[in-house]
Amino acid sequence: MSTYSETVRELRSPGRIAQAPRSALAPARGIRLAVGVVLPLTLGVCLGHYEYGVYAALGALPSGFAAMVGEERKKPAAVALASAGMALGTFVGALAANAPIPLVLFIAAFAYAAGLVGAFSDRVAIAALQWPGALLIATSTPDTPRQAAVRAGLVLAGGLFQSALVALALPKPTDTASATRPRRSLREFNGHLVAIVRTHAGISTHHGQHALRLALTAAIAQSAALLLGLAHPYWAALTAVLVLKTEHVLTVRRALDRIGGTAIGILLGLPLAALAHFGPAALLIGAGVTIALGYTVFPASYFLYSVFLTGFVVVLLDLLGFGAGQTALPRLLATLLGGVIALVASHVRPS
Repeated sequence: MSTYSETVRELRSPGRIAQAPRSALAPARGIRLAVGVVLPLTLGVCLGHYEYGVYAALGALPSGFAAMVGEERKKPAAVALASAGMALGTFVGALAANAPIPLVLFIAAFAYAAGLVGAFSDRVAIAALQWPGALLIATSTPDTPRQAAVRAGLVLAGGLFQSALVALALPKPTDTASATRPRRSLREFNGHLVAIVRTHAGISTHHGQHALRLALTAAIAQSAALLLGLAHPYWAALTAVLVLKTEHVLTVRRALDRIGGTAIGILLGLPLAALAHFGPAALLIGAGVTIALGYTVFPASYFLYSVFLTGFVVVLLDLLGFGAGQTALPRLLATLLGGVIALVASHVRPS
């Protein structure tokens, strides 16, 4: 067990919460990634199928974060990896939403897989973390197998669209060496990935221990939210998955940022959702600006990112028929629960 001294030091520095170094901001990339989210959403709204636009946007939204880390030429592949796993997670989550016990087992399995695969690289870790996230979000609206397949296809399409935009934005090689640099084949990548998984399966390594802890924490958070009867229990497990890190101090920082950012983001989401009274165009513009800001501040401040992301998600849920006012308090309570469970789990460190 770790001591609580690290936690106390974090709580003594509230002024750090909203800091966002200007050098870490990425406005151009934020706008570019926001386009990949808002265009599918706009298409769905214009066609009168709001739910289709939302599902495609939910595929493009998390996939964009996989384009934030690593070498430029490898980012499209990371986005595609996130999209494929999210599509599978969406299908499973929509089918298992009304079966609590299998759902908890699926959540644990997806979280464990994300933890193991994350040992490959930081870029792959971010991509894999979107898999259990998509599964959890899909549980908000249970579906038949056919409908779940359609949703999964829309999520995959949204993610691949984001991947294509990322690829188009890649800078062209400026020298012969970079242009002729050998690329790792898919077979080599798969072989390396399998070797990583074999190495870290079990609890003999640090990554293996974290993967198991991530799976158990996600399962406990979902189970606790269900037992407490929270209206949107998946937010508890989602928060736990996104907050829990290999390092305790980083988990504390993420938990505080996530909980505080969610609270303020809900307040931001209420007037954003109210823009619908002025027509779809006003709502889409407000949503686009919000998610662009979220992508922009993501490398600089997890707190501010949580604020803008929450505001944007409130708009998406409102488009699906979950009123902004009705989902605000349940989501905040579930986020608080998931954050607390992640904080407790961060203190458990098997040697």
